[in-house]
Amino acid sequence: MILALEIERLADCSGTQLPRTTIDALKNLHPSDIAEALETSGCSPSQLVEILFQIGNHKSCDAFAQLDIETQQACLEATHAQTMLRFVENMEPDDRVDLLKAVDEDVREAIMPLIAQAERNDIRRLWNYAEGTAGAAMTTEYAVLPQHVTVAEALEQMRLQAPNKETIYTIHITDSQRRLLGILSLRDLIMSKPRITLDAIMQTRVISVPHDMAEEDVAAVIAKYDLLAVPVVDGDNRLLGIITVDDVIDIMEAENTEDFQRISAVVPFDEGYFKRPLPQLFWSRFLWLAVLLFTSLLSTTIMEMNSAVIHQMVALAFFIPMVTGTCGNAGTQSATMVVRALALGEVGPGDFLRVFRRELFMGLALGITLGLMAYFRVYLQDQNMLLGWTVGVALLATLLTANLTGALMPLVLKKLRLDPALTAGPFIATVIDAVGISLYFQIAILLMTVMK
Repeated sequence: MILALEIERLADCSGTQLPRTTIDALKNLHPSDIAEALETSGCSPSQLVEILFQIGNHKSCDAFAQLDIETQQACLEATHAQTMLRFVENMEPDDRVDLLKAVDEDVREAIMPLIAQAERNDIRRLWNYAEGTAGAAMTTEYAVLPQHVTVAEALEQMRLQAPNKETIYTIHITDSQRRLLGILSLRDLIMSKPRITLDAIMQTRVISVPHDMAEEDVAAVIAKYDLLAVPVVDGDNRLLGIITVDDVIDIMEAENTEDFQRISAVVPFDEGYFKRPLPQLFWSRFLWLAVLLFTSLLSTTIMEMNSAVIHQMVALAFFIPMVTGTCGNAGTQSATMVVRALALGEVGPGDFLRVFRRELFMGLALGITLGLMAYFRVYLQDQNMLLGWTVGVALLATLLTANLTGALMPLVLKKLRLDPALTAGPFIATVIDAVGISLYFQIAILLMTVMK
């Protein structure tokens, strides 16, 4: 933070030419720390590019790759294409495609002819994969060897491949048609005898993913099998690329952010909090709040329709917030747990009946326990048995309903290929409020009729 403030102050005072001491301090940092310092410095995109050039060497390219994509986009659009070529060419293939998709078309057309032919072909291949799939997230910079070379020959080839590969810890063995035959760890390669051929030591049972698999499913595969990277293949088992564990961390962060935003009733957005313009931030929040407002009007309408009941027993109105609040919380609890279980692959739409039975018993247990607590609280304070029974029974019925609704709705949405996170948070609470108030008054009417 101190270095970022110093960069901003010096850039304001003397253009973008920073003192040697500041540049040396930046050179001694990790690329991620350099990117953080530049991000928080407040410098313009053109100033950031100039500072990166002053840092020089490969570290500046690594630091540029660590910048937020919005900052990368601003730098690319604010600076001459020839100037930015070095940074763009040194990016990972998947990150480079994401950046080129984000920039204006005229900027993209200016820089594409400057990129080496091999990288351009790579960009075109990755460009066609649908967003959110394994193909769009993979990198094509993987270590690959034929099956019949010896260990000694393989080590020599790996020395040549290593500088241009994202990772060499897992080596992929393919045939002449690029079909994936097996994998081999660098450790096993180093430990094997020099004259043995790779087909004798490679693992032929390979865990791979299809190119059209959803990113979150790929992340689950890597987490389940504790992999550093997973190969991506086409329908003929041809090797297309790999997805590394650092890409999975980014995928999981993006998925968690999106789910958290949906749970909080915010339209998902990719930008950082301060980088999203206020008008867009307004609409991200307004749209869901407007939906929730009209949904909550159901509760008001139900109360107006039962005004006669409230006139007969005014005290009923005092406990509406308690009943609806408790049930909304219960519905949110069950929805959040099931959404989380869906994300981890612990449950699926096929587990509908199992989840129903489990949450039925849980709803009854919670409803009976909390209903009895509410009954004794009302009866002991107000000395009104009818009111106590009404509140207690209503709490039981609404808790059971809320628990089942919160648990089962995510499964239904998952079956319909919608985001289950839509059911958690304010949305489920608002729906349960309307259902809870309706049950509350119906139970009150029934008990008032029976106990007259």
